[in-house]
Amino acid sequence: MRHLIVDDLGIKKGDRVIVTSGFGNLNADFSPKELISLIMEIITEEGLIVMPYYPPISSTEWVKRHEPFDMRNTKSGMGILTNYFARFPDVVMSKHPIKAVCAWGKDAEVLVTGHENSTTPYYWDSPYGKLLKMGSKSMGLGVTHIPIYHAIDDVLSDQVDFFYQKNKYTLEVIDKEGKNSMVETYVHDDTIIDNGMHPRDFVATLNCKTYKRIPVGYNVVYVIDNQDLLETCKDCFAKGVNRFK
Repeated sequence: MRHLIVDDLGIKKGDRVIVTSGFGNLNADFSPKELISLIMEIITEEGLIVMPYYPPISSTEWVKRHEPFDMRNTKSGMGILTNYFARFPDVVMSKHPIKAVCAWGKDAEVLVTGHENSTTPYYWDSPYGKLLKMGSKSMGLGVTHIPIYHAIDDVLSDQVDFFYQKNKYTLEVIDKEGKNSMVETYVHDDTIIDNGMHPRDFVATLNCKTYKRIPVGYNVVYVIDNQDLLETCKDCFAKGVNRFK
């Protein structure tokens, strides 16, 4: 796996990487903990590892339940790797009820701070937007999903809340110290989102120079430079080409 991550995907010491995973699809002969430790060893504390940590069901369904998002106990719906990663020493989590992230490494605290007050869950002032500003990569292990693409939708849209339901939701979050707070957030409008090409399929049409996919196990691994993706999307959007047309 080291050869795949380092030599094939080009991940190196000091990289900032947002990781999305489907561990079961890797058909691995190692454990999730071993994979996380390997990624940490490669990137080191000089870099930054980020994993999305969403509720175990869709955001639309989650907000209907009116359950608190407990940063200590609510399971992530983003795969077993994320659930293990969140419990590693020195991993911090953003305070957000539907689109939280876990982070480890340099500037992890800076990244997660203030997510509860971000303009949208993915805008420039969110962890996803901050990663776009910092310079970062997306890496998929056993999946093709590219969560940071939602940040690109938001920051390049003429209307910042275009992809969201008109009314915000106020949802309860319990932080790692057991403190309760209420967080106001937009939630994606499924009638809009579902009418477009899936981000992973749209990205595959863009011919980004840094986008690389390799078959592994039952799926693929991939890497893409997020700034390359952002700049490519800027050019496409300016020409009227996006995942909705």
